[in-house]
This record gives sequence, structure tokens and C-alpha cells, in this order.
Amino acid sequence: MKKYPINLAGLKYLETGQFIIRFFRDFESTGVNVTTDSDFNVLYASLLQQSPVYDSALMQIREKALSEVLFDQDRKRDKKFFTLRRAIYVYRYSEVEAEQIAYSVLKIIIRAYNNIDKANYEAESLALDNFVAELRSAENLPHIQLLNLEVHVNSLELANNTFKTTFNTRSADVLDDTVYDVKMLRKNLLNTYRELAEYVFVMAKRRNTPYYTKTLDALNNGRIYFANILAKRNGVTKIGNDNNPT
Repeated sequence: MKKYPINLAGLKYLETGQFIIRFFRDFESTGVNVTTDSDFNVLYASLLQQSPVYDSALMQIREKALSEVLFDQDRKRDKKFFTLRRAIYVYRYSEVEAEQIAYSVLKIIIRAYNNIDKANYEAESLALDNFVAELRSAENLPHIQLLNLEVHVNSLELANNTFKTTFNTRSADVLDDTVYDVKMLRKNLLNTYRELAEYVFVMAKRRNTPYYTKTLDALNNGRIYFANILAKRNGVTKIGNDNNPT
């Protein structure tokens, strides 16, 4: 008995909506009465409420020609930022004094930008510009060079510039606030799903009753299907080995 691993962050925006709808359909086919467990019912009702709102908002954005490209490019620059952050933290326990000094300085800088990926598109673009400029300042560049981080800084700058170029050529009626709403709606939707999935998994292990085992099976049906999609997209032959399965 297990909760099948899947990296939900790898789902595209449209796939996220489809993933949740797939769970609804699979769960309905079990014949399980959702109201039997009040805690599960609350989470399930929340998903039911959020799903159409998310899909409706996403549809408004998807009507704009550049929306999917923007989503992908935004995700790429987020990953570049996370990669740079991890590269800095590699030196956390360095025994070389100069590296410890460089790490201490850069750690303070990057912590100031920790929630940069949660900002709306234009705010994130500006913040990343400022972040890169600060790292390349006369004061901080030697630290970047000492820790061999220039390649990561350059990669982040390139990803951010690519996004800005696409964003600036979008239709004038693509409102950034609307895009930002979809970003937050997706985050909230997946957080609720994660909580529901974990609850079902724990209860299935503890009680092992048809109510929970059937619900867990319904969860896993969709998780297996979309995990395979992600694996094929990433050129992986064996699925279930995500670094952060949820």
C-alpha cells in the first residue's frame, strides 16, 4: 500500500487542471460516500470549489497566444534561481576561510530574494534584474568568482531576459494580475490536493478499510497516468524516482 510518487511541480498549468478532474472522476467511480469522513469531505469540497475557478481563470489566459510560453519560461527562470541558491549553499560547511566569508555574504543577499518566485511576472523580472546586478557589483563579484558561480548567474540572467522579451511582446490585453491569479490559484489547488492525498494515504494505512483503500486507488490511478506523462517528457524510462515526489 503506497501513495504513488509524482512530482506535481512538473505538471504544466493545463495538466494541473486535468489532473484534479481525473481524480474527481476516478473517485466518483468508486461509489464511496464522500460525507462518511467529515475531514476528507472538507478537503474534497475545497478541491471541488477551487477546480472550476482555476480552470476558468486558466482558460482566460490560454486564449492569449503567448500564455503557455510565458508559463514555461517563468518556470525555467525559477529553476535557474533555485539552482543558484543551492550552489551557494554547497559552501555552507566549507573549511576554507575565504569560501566561508563568501558564503556568508551571498547567503544574506539570496535570503532577501527567497520569495521572488511568488511575485507577479513584472515584479519578479525586476527583482531578478536587481538580484543579478547586486551579485555582479564590485563588492560581491569576487565572492561569486571565488565560488565558481558565474555560470549560474549568467544562466539566470539569460532565462530572465528571455522571459522579459516574450512578456513584452504579448498582447496588450494580457493582464499580468490575471496571470498572477492563475499562478496563486494553481499553488493553492495543489496544496489542497497534497493535503487530501496525504490524509487518505495515512488513513488507508492505519484503518485499511474499503473507504480509504478505494479512495487511495482512485488517487493512484491519476498519479500513475500523469507520472508516466512526466517521465516521457523528461526522457525517463523508470518513473517514481522524483527528487521531491508529493
